[in-house]
Amino acid sequence: MNNSHAHYWNELADEYNRSIRITTADFHYGPLIPGDSELKLLPEKLNGLRCLEFACGAGQNSIYLARQGAICTAADISNKQLNSGKKLAATEQVNIDWQLLSMEEITSVLPGPFELIHSTYGLPFATDPEKLIAGLSKMLAPQGILIFSAPHPLFSGEWLELDDAPGLFLQNYFSPEPDIRTDASGHESCRSNAYPISKISTWLHAAGMVIERILEPLPCSNPPYASSVWEEYREQFNHAPGSIIFKAGKRTL
Repeated sequence: MNNSHAHYWNELADEYNRSIRITTADFHYGPLIPGDSELKLLPEKLNGLRCLEFACGAGQNSIYLARQGAICTAADISNKQLNSGKKLAATEQVNIDWQLLSMEEITSVLPGPFELIHSTYGLPFATDPEKLIAGLSKMLAPQGILIFSAPHPLFSGEWLELDDAPGLFLQNYFSPEPDIRTDASGHESCRSNAYPISKISTWLHAAGMVIERILEPLPCSNPPYASSVWEEYREQFNHAPGSIIFKAGKRTL
């Protein structure tokens, strides 16, 4: 387990959970965008579905799925986030198999197969996202699906006001600047990377998967994931996507 990553998320957990509003009444995909009640990416039948959420945070999506009868495992590197999830699950009266694991440990520790593997904004924090996708593909049941969201590579750009016409400046789409998180002494704790759509598509193809959907949703009026900080980006997200969602299934012969 990456101790610096775990320390960062444990230090951030309380403030994050105070400032971010995430409902368990819908499945969320990212800040300000619609949930699955509108996007409809999840399998139609959730009751009895074996699900794995990686980089789950407090596991609101796993709790949502468990409320529909799914059998859920939720893994995260932060024990404080998992403790928050356990309290929330107890309040919601659902059972979740909580696992204290980094993304690098998941594919070697957790047994499969899973019929749904999902994550909201987890992949950008993976040390080796290509290797992670390959491992997750092997954990999927033959008809299983992988759904994950991430910051859109365009969100790495700088939003500018030029001659009263707002626009986006992105120096290099193919190698976006990472979002580097630091500790109190200024040392890097972890980073979030954005990747070109073609690169993620290549990783999925190499892992033996077929992309079923790619979504770049506009913001909505009552998002399942929101905060006052994210609301400051609403106008920008009306012009350029802040999130991207991939849905993929295993390739069949």
